[in-house]
Amino acid sequence: MATDISHATTATAAEECKPARTRSGPSRSRSRSSLSSTATTTRRASSAAEKWWHIHFFRGMIGDIRRRAPYYASDWKDAWDYRVVPATVYMYFANILPALAFSLDMFEQTDMSYGVNEVLLASVLGAVVFALLAGQPLVIVGVTGPITVFNYTVYDIISPKGTNYLGFMCWIGIWAMIMHWILAITNSCNALTYVTRFSCDIFGFYVAFIYLQKGIQVLTRQWGKSGDASAYLSIMVSLLVLMCASICSAVGESNFFQRYIRKFIEDYGTPLTIVFFTGFVHIGHMKNVPIEMLPTTKAFFPTLDRSWLVNFWDMDVGDIFLAVPFAVLLTILFYFDHN
Repeated sequence: MATDISHATTATAAEECKPARTRSGPSRSRSRSSLSSTATTTRRASSAAEKWWHIHFFRGMIGDIRRRAPYYASDWKDAWDYRVVPATVYMYFANILPALAFSLDMFEQTDMSYGVNEVLLASVLGAVVFALLAGQPLVIVGVTGPITVFNYTVYDIISPKGTNYLGFMCWIGIWAMIMHWILAITNSCNALTYVTRFSCDIFGFYVAFIYLQKGIQVLTRQWGKSGDASAYLSIMVSLLVLMCASICSAVGESNFFQRYIRKFIEDYGTPLTIVFFTGFVHIGHMKNVPIEMLPTTKAFFPTLDRSWLVNFWDMDVGDIFLAVPFAVLLTILFYFDHN
């Protein structure tokens, strides 16, 4: 009796173990399949990484044209949309205000080699050509803080040698143009796949922080030029512009006023703030305060008494090739800034 019970118990246990072994079979097969799929994915990723190093000339440029060609006409026809117009106005001020601010900085740091007219003309040419050929008309292309620092750093380096600064900068631009062509033809923008977000965020922080740094530097120079009253008025107006522009931006996300009024303030608040405070300093006794104005010349004339065309062909051969490392730095700067 005991033997029968033990045999029955053993048989029952054996029968219960069979489904367990049967169930473990598919899980093992699934694990094997997942491992094989992972290995396949790894091989594909490695093969894709290997394929990336095969340079296909003009492939990226042709791909950009094919992707944007169906929408190129609509990019321009949709310019009169009610949402595009305020964005265009905002981008106009977003381009012209840094150009004016940084032109003053370069005017003082480069012994008047750069002025408002040069910076505005360069910004217009770059923006128009880039908008026509970049596949999208709404593109911000203008003077940034790193470019300003680069320009007067080059001036500080080569001026003691007696080298023609504008001619040297022209050769830097020529070499940088050739390097940009090589990057575009070889589709080298793919190299950003290996750049981490940390590097991009640090560069973006530097570009944003330099706006604050240069603004503070320009304000602190007021004490040594026009007196205390001019300095205090300049600081007050700059803080009021910052406060009003921030309030206009915040109104769009608030519950004040009706919706169309909020959107109008949000879209046009910053340009209207700038226009208002430009005339604000001429009200009452403030017009008697000698505020430092932006140095300007006649329309479409260089800042100095010279021609628009720079004699870059009269440079020494050594100075021409000395511009190559500076062009490499400029190319890297644009490479990160635009990608």
